[in-house]
Amino acid sequence: MWTYVLFNIKSNLKRKENLILVVLFIVCEIALLFILNTRSFTESPYQTSLGISIASVSQKNDPKLYQEFMDEVNLIRQTIDKGEQDGKEKNWKSYCEYKVKVSVLEAQWYMVTSNMPNDSYFEHADVLEELRKEYGLPDLSQYEKLIVQKSNDINLYFCSMQQARYFDYLLKHDLAPITYSYVDASSVSLQTARYILPVVLPLLVGLLLFQQRERRAKTEKTILTISGVKKKYVRWNLISDVLFVLLVVFLPILVYMIVLVPFKGVSNLIYPVLYYKPGFTGFHYWDTQGLDHIELVASGLTNMSVNQFTTPGMELMPLWQCTLFVAFGLVLSTIFYVLLITVLSKLMKNKYLSLLVFLVVLGLCSLASPLGNMQKINTFNPMSYRDFGMNLLGTSYFGYFAGIVIIGLYSVILYLVSKWCAKKVRV
Repeated sequence: MWTYVLFNIKSNLKRKENLILVVLFIVCEIALLFILNTRSFTESPYQTSLGISIASVSQKNDPKLYQEFMDEVNLIRQTIDKGEQDGKEKNWKSYCEYKVKVSVLEAQWYMVTSNMPNDSYFEHADVLEELRKEYGLPDLSQYEKLIVQKSNDINLYFCSMQQARYFDYLLKHDLAPITYSYVDASSVSLQTARYILPVVLPLLVGLLLFQQRERRAKTEKTILTISGVKKKYVRWNLISDVLFVLLVVFLPILVYMIVLVPFKGVSNLIYPVLYYKPGFTGFHYWDTQGLDHIELVASGLTNMSVNQFTTPGMELMPLWQCTLFVAFGLVLSTIFYVLLITVLSKLMKNKYLSLLVFLVVLGLCSLASPLGNMQKINTFNPMSYRDFGMNLLGTSYFGYFAGIVIIGLYSVILYLVSKWCAKKVRV
């Protein structure tokens, strides 16, 4: 089997048309990485503090306690001013420490001013309390009697809670904040996966493999008459085609990683990435009721909509682990695309027609499920999962787990159809 697989891969690599496509793909990747690297210098790696609102506080309840509270607020404001200056001067250790302190105090204040019970709504409250004690911060709950009117809005708590944990992680792992477009040996695979491959991967599969039918016609006429080999032939072709595409996609990325190691190292492999846990562990949709637009906010390498940024479902994952999950999704997508073009080429006599149908179907599915799509029916749209980085990191309204299940299911169906084609459809 492996002799046949290697023979197919070598013959594909020798074709001039394929070599031209590979070169164009590599040129596009290099251009993208250059653009991202340039853009990262203009992006801000630090975020604006939300601050602590004193609108709901009155001194009538206890003037002395109110004065103590205002003294604390003034100290917090001074900390914010110094911290923002540290960010501008790229004094990252001091900046991260400031972000942890301010974010912990903000989150604690939103807990104090909220009507929600702590045990039901405030995730990671125990972690925040540990951070408060660790960094020697005041307990703002002692000022609860000053509050005139409490609020039911806890979204700001989630945002501050996530920032506190995020910057505490950076501080304890001696990492500097990075921007959304940052490129180094650790992030190059993720950047390529979410900027180029969602569009280029199906195009590559279609253009690299659409001529296979003609080249394999004579071989198939002989092989499909051999009973022992006939059952394995579909599997052999699938393995060789998938490995060929993966070689074209992942080998340049591996080269980029090796080239970039001497410049920036690989310390960011443990960089924290915020991902949407409910969508990672099961079928889960964002509650999109009442939403009519998406405003994106960058938090390190994660680009989320505002409503997703303030959800308790966001958790931290090291970059290396995130990269592996995205790579697994890419492999599964490659299998799906290869099987789809294989089945179409079997069912249609004209190779150009099969390629056209392949591109039109995927194009229409992509148009039906754009970024920020909120229709649950698109759970079954395979192109809702064309960017597994988007699904994993919470930019999509459809989760990573759903994508793995749906794409996996389509691949199984297409594989069975391709086996049927090998038996019933004439070459």
